[in-house]
Amino acid sequence: MDYENEDFQEKKTGKATRRAHRARRVDAMQMWRNGTIDEKPIKERWSREFKNPRLKRLKNPLENFNAEKTVEGLVVEVHRRTCEVRLESQTVTAIYRATTVGELGEFPAVGDYVVLGESSAGEFCVVRVKKRKSALTRPGPKDSHRRELTLAANVDQVVIVVSLAEPPFNYGFADRFLLAARLNELPCILVLTKTDLVKELPAEVKDFMEIVDKVVFVSSITGEGVDKLFKLLAGKVSVFSGQSGVGKTSLINRLVPTASLKTGTVRFKDGKGRHTTTSSSLLDLPSGGIVIDTPGIRALGLLNLEPETLSGIFPGFFPDGRFTCKYSNCLHLEEPGCAVRSAVENGTLSKARLDSYLRILNAKD
Repeated sequence: MDYENEDFQEKKTGKATRRAHRARRVDAMQMWRNGTIDEKPIKERWSREFKNPRLKRLKNPLENFNAEKTVEGLVVEVHRRTCEVRLESQTVTAIYRATTVGELGEFPAVGDYVVLGESSAGEFCVVRVKKRKSALTRPGPKDSHRRELTLAANVDQVVIVVSLAEPPFNYGFADRFLLAARLNELPCILVLTKTDLVKELPAEVKDFMEIVDKVVFVSSITGEGVDKLFKLLAGKVSVFSGQSGVGKTSLINRLVPTASLKTGTVRFKDGKGRHTTTSSSLLDLPSGGIVIDTPGIRALGLLNLEPETLSGIFPGFFPDGRFTCKYSNCLHLEEPGCAVRSAVENGTLSKARLDSYLRILNAKD
């Protein structure tokens, strides 16, 4: 028997060892920082003689902040546990911690309007996130308790950036962003980049152009289409989304010369982009309006969307908005009287649209 084992020592003495207490405390603090628990754990202090620990509850980080001395601001950038908030005369750094999740309701996202509390030392803390009129979300990490991450809040329109060269057009990815826009009743602009590298449009791009609100062809090299895009963005909050490597950051640098965002090249090995934008950020357009640059992501999930809802609102299936399948719960699989499959068979709907829908439907199972 391993008498040096901590479990054996704990069973023998009936008390946890100092190392075991420390490990549990570290785990609890980690869960508190990640937001798994809202109550800050008790800190255990040991004497040198290794006697029973003295317990002391750590102070709430909001205790030092004056609840009456608050100010409102706009979140322009979000970091791990802090965010940059634009006030009337300055931009400040504000903390937000898991202990305030119950009061916040949501973690701050770029585009959020928040209420800040100020301490006597001049520090700021997010006290409350004001109600959002719209949001663009994606699934949280698999090892996180947060099922959704908000990429941008309070947006007026969604701009899907797609490359005509590499990386190739991804039907499913574009459909997910278009669905996210439709669910929030946001107009969608399709921006096709790298027009200087192709002579003919791919068939799938032509098909997708028919189901979006507006289409703009641009080139960050030649400047083609930039003026037209400027007019569509003027006076509105626009969130730019796209796969890594489509030229989204290069385009934003063209629209906002003072941004100087880092760009990268497409990987030669697999034709996929490199992650140069690692967090969302808010930028002001010179002609008026706001652009929210989001990280290039290779997948965007749609949570809390029932299969029956997806089958009825999928872009391109029912142009007039009327569900014409025989059964109201038709998922367009093998059901009799399916209007979508009939449209594919007679050529009025492309098979690529149905395949994209099935991939999204199966991914939700």
